[in-house]
Amino acid sequence: MSQYGASLYGDPCGGCGFVWSVPIEESLAIVAGSPASFGELVSHAGGNERHPDLGWSVAEYVSHVADNLRIWAERLIGVARGASPEVGAYDEHELADARHYERIPLPAALWSLTRAVTDWQEAVAEAGRIGVVLVHPHRGSQTVVDVATANAHDTFHHRWDIERSLIAES
Repeated sequence: MSQYGASLYGDPCGGCGFVWSVPIEESLAIVAGSPASFGELVSHAGGNERHPDLGWSVAEYVSHVADNLRIWAERLIGVARGASPEVGAYDEHELADARHYERIPLPAALWSLTRAVTDWQEAVAEAGRIGVVLVHPHRGSQTVVDVATANAHDTFHHRWDIERSLIAES
């Protein structure tokens, strides 16, 4: 397993407590359950709630998680269907600015998350059957398990960010 995430965030993650040795089934379940989990968490939120130490609002974090899953799904499918294993990096803040996350309403962000998870699950399954290995410019070689684990961390960590934002606003 790639040590990229553990070396960057700690093991367990110094913020959210995510343990990087989580079994693949748990990583898949974290992502698969995120639309329902996030939906329940924000059921009484407006979307603009923001923790004072965080850069994004609740709706912006949901948008980021959806976009991140979609990007990784595209990468996996591309390689699974014959593209070069070398994938590009992206800057999450530049993407947030380009997509104007601050203007995406919470219901739309939740809808996008649901769609992204479905596509991500299909991409992980297809790439997993073939044994895809991506080559990321910062993370190095990433197996499907590495990608799923990193995506589960992103989802888990940002759910924690949303929880903190909602608590800060209450």
